[in-house]
Amino acid sequence: MGRLPTSDLIAGLAGIVGEANVSTASADRVAYSVDFWPRTQIWKMGGEIDRYPPDAIVWPANEEQTAKVVAFCNEHKVPIVPYGAGSGVCGGTVPIHGGVIIDVKRMRRVTHMDPVSLTAQVQAGINGMQLEDRLNARNVTLGHFPSSIMCSTLGGWLAARSAGQFSSKYGKIEDMVVGVRVVLADGTVLDTADRTPGSPDWTQLVVGSEGTLGVITGATLKVHPYPEARALRGWRFRKLTDGITAMRLLMQAGLKPMVLRLYDPFDTLMALGKDKGEQEEPSAARGLMGMFQSKAKRLAIAAGLSAPGVLNTVVHSIPTACLLIVGFEGQTDVVRQDMWHAGRILSEAGGSDAGQSAGLGWLKHRYRVSFKQPKMYQAGAWVDTMEVATTWDRLHQLFQAVMRSVGPHALIMAHFSHAYREGCSIYFTFASFKRDSRRAEEAYQRTWDAALSAVQGVGATASHHHGVGLLKKDAMITEHGEMLRAWRAIKDAFDPNGIMNPGKLFPDVGHTTVAGSSHRGGR
Repeated sequence: MGRLPTSDLIAGLAGIVGEANVSTASADRVAYSVDFWPRTQIWKMGGEIDRYPPDAIVWPANEEQTAKVVAFCNEHKVPIVPYGAGSGVCGGTVPIHGGVIIDVKRMRRVTHMDPVSLTAQVQAGINGMQLEDRLNARNVTLGHFPSSIMCSTLGGWLAARSAGQFSSKYGKIEDMVVGVRVVLADGTVLDTADRTPGSPDWTQLVVGSEGTLGVITGATLKVHPYPEARALRGWRFRKLTDGITAMRLLMQAGLKPMVLRLYDPFDTLMALGKDKGEQEEPSAARGLMGMFQSKAKRLAIAAGLSAPGVLNTVVHSIPTACLLIVGFEGQTDVVRQDMWHAGRILSEAGGSDAGQSAGLGWLKHRYRVSFKQPKMYQAGAWVDTMEVATTWDRLHQLFQAVMRSVGPHALIMAHFSHAYREGCSIYFTFASFKRDSRRAEEAYQRTWDAALSAVQGVGATASHHHGVGLLKKDAMITEHGEMLRAWRAIKDAFDPNGIMNPGKLFPDVGHTTVAGSSHRGGR
């Protein structure tokens, strides 16, 4: 990658966005050197706060300024990393080659709402919760509710093919987008919705490209009338396989629940152990993090996490039913009918009705887990999640393979969500404790190597909605095989100088060593 003298780089950028919207301050470079990838948190725990700092950060006010910044960087072969809220968990915004971070959060407007077509034109830097609030004020909803909704942006959702908690009804973000506006590497702006007959539709190529093809500046989205009614219930199943079967039967009956989530026995145990009145969010991760609130419990849990194989054997041997949350929203009569139909299916599959409290408790506390992870890191442990997916016939096999492979390396639990007619996602949580950052990073790598190997051994996909970034890019070699040639041809056509978020999503030819993993030498 080319490098301008710092003074020339800053002068060029300031001439486009103004001096106040360019920074090379140490605090900003540290803050923008990482996202929420747990590996970067391990680096910080070891005192390394800025392994990969950017050269500069810019905050363009609009698409025109963004295009000029990109064209300037392309002319001088300066790497670019598009940035929304920095809440990704796969290292997708870590500037491993330095360069310029383009933070799009100043572009945060809903620019047009079409009540006839039920579409909205929205700028990419808008915060997820603010977007939903603004749509709700117009009596519509996007229906997209990721756990990170309070700390993520529309641009990040589109870049990583995000899924919300209501995806079984509304779909993932790629199902909600009509078209995107993206600044390509040469500074030109592509509107994928502005097509002539016979021209290619680039929308689904740009969505999920993680900034490697351009900077997403906005999108036209499908929206839905705000639901007039909502109903949720909990159901218990004696065996996990019965719960999986029930989920499949419900989806293949043509129902579209807003939420359908099944917790494995350990995940369920952590939730039911606090069943006092209205139940909190069923999550083993939430329960585990709560235990770190007292020093005595922190020491006990840390000791357990230091021997994950033993801890897994103990906690997973406790006989516990599995909890399933099901919910519907929409017109009142339809919601009532769908819930009755779902109840019949779940009952015939061996489920017992656990009442409204479990469902309503989940809804009330569904974002809470995102705010509890810092307690784990403060105690010297790390926690991470992996979202994978496969078809129904291989789903339980996938669950068992990952549990078996990861068990010796980290405490592990899971829930099943984002269900479809043909298959489902599994969301695993890992946790481990080591007394120094070097050993923690080694344990982290072993855990992920074992997990991804198990996923690929079953023939499942290694990424359902968190993206790829640095974390999973090597797994893409096995998953996509010869199709990587097609990707590289597209990448070369869109970004011939290789400046757009280099080193992410798929391995470059002769790619860079990052964070001690088995990547080959630099490009």
